[in-house]
Amino acid sequence: MMTVEETANIIEGILFLSPSVVNAADIQEHLNVDLGIVEEAVVVLRKRLEGTGLELLNTAGGYELATRSEYSEHLRAYFGRMDRTRLSRASLETLAIIAYNQPVSRADIERIRGVNTSGVTKSLLDRNLIKISGKGDGIGRPFLFSTTPDFLRFMGINSLEELPSLESFEQKV
Repeated sequence: MMTVEETANIIEGILFLSPSVVNAADIQEHLNVDLGIVEEAVVVLRKRLEGTGLELLNTAGGYELATRSEYSEHLRAYFGRMDRTRLSRASLETLAIIAYNQPVSRADIERIRGVNTSGVTKSLLDRNLIKISGKGDGIGRPFLFSTTPDFLRFMGINSLEELPSLESFEQKV
């Protein structure tokens, strides 16, 4: 039987090599251990990483190994301008509408924004921040858009419930 420490070592290797978020169920299935062992190993790994340049993030329904944000200045200086995906104001507005109203049709997005969003939605689809999640019941059965796990990762959140409430924005206006 694998120890918690060995499990933590394997999880560390998986997270180091993985280009995307890894969920606990996949680790559990791969290692053929109880979910409790995976969770204990994650605690061990998180503790082990304290005081280092790395941290274990809980994001998009899984785990990700990342560099600590407090060192970003040094990393940016060493590696040059970091290629952090920047979104235009139109993309951010469209993404917010989708996130808070999903699943939502392009017509509904355009009604809220007041402008054509075909180029913006294509760009968000290409960046895998949104996906086509079905078809609506309206005329022509329009595509419905929803956010993806990459959206959660981009936002640095674990679930949509972590988005700020719309009421919190209304209070600031």
